[in-house]
Amino acid sequence: MKFLKAIMNFFKVRVLLWLVLLVVVLVVAGTGVAFATGGLNALALRSLFTSSSHERDSQVVQSVTRLQEVALLSLHMEGISRHESNGEVLGVAIPASEKTTLIQYQFDAKLGIDGSQVKIEPTGPKSFRLTIPQFIGIGFDKPTFEDPLESNNALGWLATPAVETRMVNNILSDENKQKYISQNEAALKEQAKVFYSRLIASVDPEITVDFAFAG
Repeated sequence: MKFLKAIMNFFKVRVLLWLVLLVVVLVVAGTGVAFATGGLNALALRSLFTSSSHERDSQVVQSVTRLQEVALLSLHMEGISRHESNGEVLGVAIPASEKTTLIQYQFDAKLGIDGSQVKIEPTGPKSFRLTIPQFIGIGFDKPTFEDPLESNNALGWLATPAVETRMVNNILSDENKQKYISQNEAALKEQAKVFYSRLIASVDPEITVDFAFAG
């Protein structure tokens, strides 16, 4: 048995040795051809061996959140955002260095509530109190932004240029959402009453509802 294993190992070594010798012969032959055509050319060597590559984009869903947002109002907004800047030297503005950038925009701002936060409390056999949570900005539909327009004075090239993405983010900011809510609070309360009154009436028309608003 040991004798047979020795023979098999011998042939395995010889096979591996022939593979090594074959690779060496190919490299030497490729090098000789490269020199014969005008020097050692890296492309000649690379032509003997090929490689492959591929790209892959892996995405993992970290969490899933169930939303129960109720849109009560949709406001169609149109406007022009204005950004002004000027060049400065040691904190002092340089005359005639003003630059003005304008972006025209339009979108629909959706306002409403988180329906999962609505509280229902019985106040009698056929009566309930609904506490409506604070109003929130749900999002913006169909936002459209025109290309920026710039106006420069004679030395306007000294001024810092406006950052378009920053201007867009300011337009769609949470601060503006809160401003829209404050300006339309009465309409939001009225729409919340209509929405839930109809919803409850579809279940039992005899139920009476009293509304309270958080905040």
